[in-house]
Amino acid sequence: MKMSLGMTGLLALMIAPACTDLTEVPQSSITPNNFYRNETEAVGGLASVYAGLRNMDEEYYNLSEISTDEIIVPTRGTDWYDNGKWLDIHRQTWTANSPSALDNMNGAWTQLFNGVARANVVLDAMQHVNFATKPTIVAELRVLRAIYYFGLMDLFGGVPIVCPETANPACSGIDIKPREKNTRAEVFKFIEDELIAARPDLPDKWDASMNGRITQGGVDALLASLYLNAQVFTGTVTAAGLQKGTARWQDAITASDRILNSPNYKLASDWRSNFRADNGNSPENILTVKYLNQPGLGLHFVMESLHYNQYSGGSTPWNGFSTLADTYASFDSADMRKQIFLAGPQVNLVTGLPATDRAGNPLIFDPNITNDASAGENIGVRIVKWPVDPAHIDQENGNDYALYRLAEIYLIKAEALNELGQGPQAVALINVVRARAFSPPKPLATTLSQQQIRDAILKERLFELTAESKRRQDLIRMDKFISGSWAFKSAAAQTQPYRVLMPIPQTQLGTNPLLTQNPGY
Repeated sequence: MKMSLGMTGLLALMIAPACTDLTEVPQSSITPNNFYRNETEAVGGLASVYAGLRNMDEEYYNLSEISTDEIIVPTRGTDWYDNGKWLDIHRQTWTANSPSALDNMNGAWTQLFNGVARANVVLDAMQHVNFATKPTIVAELRVLRAIYYFGLMDLFGGVPIVCPETANPACSGIDIKPREKNTRAEVFKFIEDELIAARPDLPDKWDASMNGRITQGGVDALLASLYLNAQVFTGTVTAAGLQKGTARWQDAITASDRILNSPNYKLASDWRSNFRADNGNSPENILTVKYLNQPGLGLHFVMESLHYNQYSGGSTPWNGFSTLADTYASFDSADMRKQIFLAGPQVNLVTGLPATDRAGNPLIFDPNITNDASAGENIGVRIVKWPVDPAHIDQENGNDYALYRLAEIYLIKAEALNELGQGPQAVALINVVRARAFSPPKPLATTLSQQQIRDAILKERLFELTAESKRRQDLIRMDKFISGSWAFKSAAAQTQPYRVLMPIPQTQLGTNPLLTQNPGY
């Protein structure tokens, strides 16, 4: 990934230690009173908020993927047990005090609120300074904060809204004190208002040296996704499950059309190019998390999946994340998107030489996981959607991670059109996405019923967006997260509809006595 010194500087700022208290401001000798006095210092503060996006590829990502049928992390001997937290997530057996809640869920809460706190510190300082580019920097900060709140709302529902802007009645300041939860619908409205207000002050495109900074298209993608999930995000969750709120299908279409009609985006002719180490040049990336093949700044997805002996260059892969055999088998063998999976005989992905297991036998990945609590080192299909960076340094790969790509916008609009009764138009958009995945093309029939199109969209989102942290949202929106069954999912989870929300981790309830636990927990 090539970029100018300017954007590299934005990336290179390291992430400070996470805050446990959701109201806490990151502690530093740099404060709004002695810094952020001019454009250069403000850009430095902005960079730290962008850097926090890399945390979204950690616990938020893990919870979004491993709680579904896309990713499973089997225990392999003494590897990957980790107090049972990975099994806890995939089986959907978590509680407020279970291993995954005390680790992964608490980590997601902390990481996301740390992003909110970082944005608030700089936004607070921006109220007291003036320079030519201030409106754009403020807009970027507001969108970044909205992204972090989007993740919190998605996982936990209602959370406290913390913000310094005195002119905003939703803001309660950023002083350190316990705060009650806002409702999920209030958080939704806050995110929507922030995105709409910030959009006019952002460019529709940055020059190449600023690749990765937020644009109007990035805001539109967030809005399209927000509106797609509006019934879930504005609904009410009780112990009996989700009572959906108001649909926003036309709003999803309107936001999608602003992107689809823009000259700034087009589908990449080579689907795999969206994930390689030079994917910063992909014409379909709308909103990305930037990575570099430098210490502490690299993407690690490939390390999570590959066998210990499939990578050369100073680091050993972790041999963990896999997919289920049924998920792998659901992909058409003619679909090029199935190439993200590794099954059967394996090679070292750096040298190309045949790989062996730790006993020296040929490494052959077996798709069939018969026991998630006791799996061999070769068990499970591996997901390598972001391939090894040829210029990787140790475990650091420079592939960017797209929060939103143009292909998803086609699918968002298709889903909204179908819900409004425009099935043939919806199928036409799905077929645009499918066209580059098959040679010769295998379009869907335009005569499908509305329910058949719903089912086709859910499948197509799986095929196109596997491992892009969308599956949990999709299953919840399509009423499949609770009712759906897959290997090793707890049977009890299908009778516990409140699990569409994660519990507030007990750690956070202890920190803030004004927080209340989500229903059912």
